[in-house]
Amino acid sequence: MKLSSTIAAVAAAFLMPSCLALNPNNCNTQDKKRTGSDFVLVEQPDNANVAKISNLVKKVSVADVFNDGNHKMATDSAGRRHWEKTADFNDMDTKKWVPQGISSTADASAGGTYQGKDGWVVSWHRDDDKSARVTFVNRANNKYRHVLLVYPHAADNFRAVPVHAGSIMWYGDKLWVVDTNNGIRVFDLANIWQVGSGDDVGKKSGGGYSAAGYKYVIPQIRWYKWSSSFKFRFSYIALDRTQPTHQLLVGEYQTDTKLPIRMVKFALDESTGRLKMSGKTAKATWAYCVGIERMQGAVAANGKIYISRSNGKNKGDMFGWVPGNAAHKNAGFFPQSPEDLSYDKRRGGRVYGLTEAAGKRYIIDSAAKDVKF
Repeated sequence: MKLSSTIAAVAAAFLMPSCLALNPNNCNTQDKKRTGSDFVLVEQPDNANVAKISNLVKKVSVADVFNDGNHKMATDSAGRRHWEKTADFNDMDTKKWVPQGISSTADASAGGTYQGKDGWVVSWHRDDDKSARVTFVNRANNKYRHVLLVYPHAADNFRAVPVHAGSIMWYGDKLWVVDTNNGIRVFDLANIWQVGSGDDVGKKSGGGYSAAGYKYVIPQIRWYKWSSSFKFRFSYIALDRTQPTHQLLVGEYQTDTKLPIRMVKFALDESTGRLKMSGKTAKATWAYCVGIERMQGAVAANGKIYISRSNGKNKGDMFGWVPGNAAHKNAGFFPQSPEDLSYDKRRGGRVYGLTEAAGKRYIIDSAAKDVKF
């Protein structure tokens, strides 16, 4: 079925000339396009403590982490991978941790693999958001391992990162994580550290480091600070490798269409792995008001935008939108509570997603051709 007037207006606005710049913080207009340059991120200085601590700890590679899986996903009768659930360990039902974001080696590298590995990385938020973790899932054997995200706050110490980690994007040797009200944090996959045992996070009094029971940690290397005068919710992030200039797509989750609900694109510099900037400032190349409530994730590929929407305890929807046309609602495309999306150009094009509902936590691997536009 076709989405009703809100999205039809979004599409029609592409055909309307606009002589005046519209308020980027107000979506209650007929023309839904906005000026990308109004959406500004400023790159903060790289964290010098990362290099300093790297001299004090054991470094491991991404491939090492993939090879060191200590849990295993299973596959249900519908072919969906789900998290481990045993008498001793239960990622399917735990209330402390909830899966949120997804990216893959197909985002990290144009060839689809990274250091010879083919897999996903998934972010989880903690119930109190006092820390965040990511999970490396090896597609070859379905084994996985959780890794803690940390912030090096001193030349010899680090602490947990209090972020929701609602969405992630893997690009080269960096992992980009949205920070809902503040911008985007970037973590350094070239500096994964192996630590000792212990319940605390950071330097231990007797020497060495621990990370709340996690074997590996990934440090934050930089931060793109939201720097426009109006608010923007960084709810999801995704990579588009299908354009000549790689694009980063971010957007907002809202439950009320009276509030602004926008998508924004920033250009990436493939040679540096950073945003394309003037000095330390990055301005968006495209911005749009999109009147779909409860958008949990979106990814752009080949001129199309795939959008996931949650519907409470009911199945989730996938919207297929070609800018310039009305969005198409693929009702019930997902199980309950879909979240983030990522795209893989291999095998005819795949759209990866995941779900968060306790007992129904899956990685979803769908053919892009099954999404109607």
